[in-house]
Amino acid sequence: MQITAVDVCTYRRPGRSFVWALVRTDAGITGLGEATLMGRSQSVRSCLGEMGEVIRGMDPLASEDIWWRLYLGDRRRGGAVTASAMGAIDVALWDIRGQALGVPIYRLLGGPLRDRVRLYNHAQLPTPESVPDALGPLIDDGWTAVKFMATPSDPGAGPRRERFDPRPAVRRGAAVVAAAREFVGPEFDLLLETHGRLRPVDVVAFAERVKDFDILFLEEPTRFEAAESFRMLRERCPTPLATGERLYSRWQFQPLIENEWVDIIQPDIVHAHGITEVKKIADYADAHLISLAPHNPQSPVNTMASLQLDLACHNFLIQEVIWPFPEQFHEIFDGIPEPRRGYMYPPDAPGLGITLDLERARALERKRRHRPAPTDELQLPDGTWIDF
Repeated sequence: MQITAVDVCTYRRPGRSFVWALVRTDAGITGLGEATLMGRSQSVRSCLGEMGEVIRGMDPLASEDIWWRLYLGDRRRGGAVTASAMGAIDVALWDIRGQALGVPIYRLLGGPLRDRVRLYNHAQLPTPESVPDALGPLIDDGWTAVKFMATPSDPGAGPRRERFDPRPAVRRGAAVVAAAREFVGPEFDLLLETHGRLRPVDVVAFAERVKDFDILFLEEPTRFEAAESFRMLRERCPTPLATGERLYSRWQFQPLIENEWVDIIQPDIVHAHGITEVKKIADYADAHLISLAPHNPQSPVNTMASLQLDLACHNFLIQEVIWPFPEQFHEIFDGIPEPRRGYMYPPDAPGLGITLDLERARALERKRRHRPAPTDELQLPDGTWIDF
């Protein structure tokens, strides 16, 4: 069996351009992967085209060989564009292998280790008063965990360019957490997001304010590039720490794992070079008793890839999803996974277990006349740019 082509499809929605890759073979088997990269969809499309030429004619079952050829073939490797393009190709190759052998990917990875995968959804909680309307429906639908922005932007800010003042945000965020815990009770898990907005001193202040509310984890507490900052956070924060959605390889995770500066790692299969690399990162973390909670605000393709991996990782904790998916996804995908009372269950279909109707997807792509989705931006009150 040989790879004959890599096709790329993009679908733009407000705030995000989704990118999917289809790896075709001369055996008639096509694998599907996702390369969605916020603000860089055109770049990753171009990279997929270049990588497709490199792997044309190669054996799709030799995925390790392909992985290393693509990885080492990029002398300026380590960035999000090439990592995301590789992630899409890698997942598509796992899809091909599973289809060829007639089994789901998780069985190729040695799973299942569990009979279901626990999920958390998202909520918008800008104020304490917003809690009942945002969390009530989730509880009614059986969800057992939710994540929300722990340090909300200044009230009245615009949808794309916002203002953020850390100290007032810490106070407002702590008030929201208190209201959320009171509303949901002790058995419902709260996960807090900061998008790396805070400096370590503000993280410590915030963690102290919420330490009595039994937080499952505090995500991206500070800038991901500043790995040494996690040393101080580990020593001074009473709240479990999670990070990793913007780290792309085992080598970038190495200081966090080796020094045990975090409790949970959050690689994203799309951005961290695919299932092949994320499984290695997960096993590496497991040797240090660090849990896995894969990042996934993506389409049903990465949701299914994450589900396959979760079923085969011993240190898996909880899986991110954004539910419900846009209605248009149900028009172009077959096999979309659906949560049931806050869980997803092992799929039976071979390979990835989801397929893309390329003709319909291309029709949507043409209808929307692809333009890169705008990138969210955040500034301090004085106009200084900070991490969104």
